[in-house]
Amino acid sequence: MIDSHAHLYFEEIYQDLAEKLRLMKLVGVDYVLTVCTDSKTMPTNISIAESYDNVFCSVGIHPHHFKEGYDLDEILFLSKRKKVVAIGEVGLDYHYADETPKSDQIKLFRDMLSISEKTDLPYIFHARECFKDILNILSEYNIGSAVFHCYTDSLENVKRVLDLGYYISFSGVVTFKNSVDLREIVKYVPENRFLIETDCPYLAPIPYRGHTNEPAFVSLVAECIANLRGISVDAVSDLTTKNFFELFKKAKLFIEEN
Repeated sequence: MIDSHAHLYFEEIYQDLAEKLRLMKLVGVDYVLTVCTDSKTMPTNISIAESYDNVFCSVGIHPHHFKEGYDLDEILFLSKRKKVVAIGEVGLDYHYADETPKSDQIKLFRDMLSISEKTDLPYIFHARECFKDILNILSEYNIGSAVFHCYTDSLENVKRVLDLGYYISFSGVVTFKNSVDLREIVKYVPENRFLIETDCPYLAPIPYRGHTNEPAFVSLVAECIANLRGISVDAVSDLTTKNFFELFKKAKLFIEEN
């Protein structure tokens, strides 16, 4: 089982990281991808991945970190590190448009997409209340492979994502009582196109909602999806592990070489 999206450098996790990684192994979570959000913590994120054989990482700037600045050449340079397997998380988030104006978010997103021709790494997209804009912008670029992480949007938009050949990742939100529509989407997405994640330290699944999330809890996301799809947890684990390595090919190559 793999947690395809976590933030291990956030203090809530980082202060007890070795123990969190030990606990995830105990419940059958073998690997975790720690996802970058800003330039300041990018070195720490990479260092974590390079310190643990079962941790991979990404480089990229979240839409709400535009004001802190970023260096595209640095991101491209760091993307060559052996444990960096993706560009992300990047995208748009209009839920907090007052925090970062839409125009700034769009500029940042375009800048992140502009390096796609210089790297063969997949993208991790963050998309919240912005689907019309994000899909319009993506139509202008040739992004070979990507995942829309922590998907919570509509069935109509999930069809558009799938038409682009991209993956959908589900988080602990699927366990929330009010996620009725999302649970229908879980049943709709083809078995070869979905991943599971925690987005820790956020979005802890039931029964830990409101507490700090951690990689071990991705097993609860797998259990929920297994129940919804009418298959075993082992089947969800096998499917999502295969999908993870199909998307993040550099991670698979690292394991084969080591």
